[in-house]
Amino acid sequence: MRYLAAGLALTMLLVAGAGVTLAYSQTGSMMGGDVDDQSGSMMGDNGIGSMMGGGRMGSMMMNHASTDEGQMMGSFDDERPFDLQFIDQMIMHHEGAIVSSQHMIADSERTELRELAENIQESQSEQIEQMREWREEWYGNAERTFGMMDPTQMEEMMSDGMMEEMMGGSMQGMMGGDMPDAMFLRMMIPHHQVAIDMSERALEEADHPELKELAQKIIDEQSAEIELMQGYLEEIESSSRR
Repeated sequence: MRYLAAGLALTMLLVAGAGVTLAYSQTGSMMGGDVDDQSGSMMGDNGIGSMMGGGRMGSMMMNHASTDEGQMMGSFDDERPFDLQFIDQMIMHHEGAIVSSQHMIADSERTELRELAENIQESQSEQIEQMREWREEWYGNAERTFGMMDPTQMEEMMSDGMMEEMMGGSMQGMMGGDMPDAMFLRMMIPHHQVAIDMSERALEEADHPELKELAQKIIDEQSAEIELMQGYLEEIESSSRR
């Protein structure tokens, strides 16, 4: 049951910052492999994936990850301002990374992962605040272009103790060892890549120079973090084979 609860919690974190397609495509590989075959099988057709497909939780996650037209993270509607769509998507994407780092590696036994969590939370929180200011300045009270759940709602739900209540504590406290660290890294590497891909497109299509400057900062920061995370993951996987 503890791996089932952890898998459910991880899926919620995934959907907090990326589209459902990305979440389901990455979750199986994150939960499988050398870390734990049992938890990997739980994410299959008869596990968390199917559980998320219906009911209140499934509906909440689907609504959070896409618009009512089914638009996915990283896709943009030509009929809407690109900059507005980028802001809406990147705020949600950043929220997912912040929540994930808080609940998965903030209390890691590895100093480097605790520092990574702090860096993600500090940098991306600042960027969220800046994007919200630009959104209000440039677009006023424009309707959200992405996601039917307000991007702060998932963070509030997690802050209210929903994650801890469901799991009986943090993922580190529940699982221990290297498993939550490896799970986080396997999730966050492709998660960061989504932000980089979106930002590269913003360099070409954004109208506001301020947004292009932010996009370049995201590319630089998250490319460097991917390189670090790949090294951390290699170390964990190497130690698990000994």
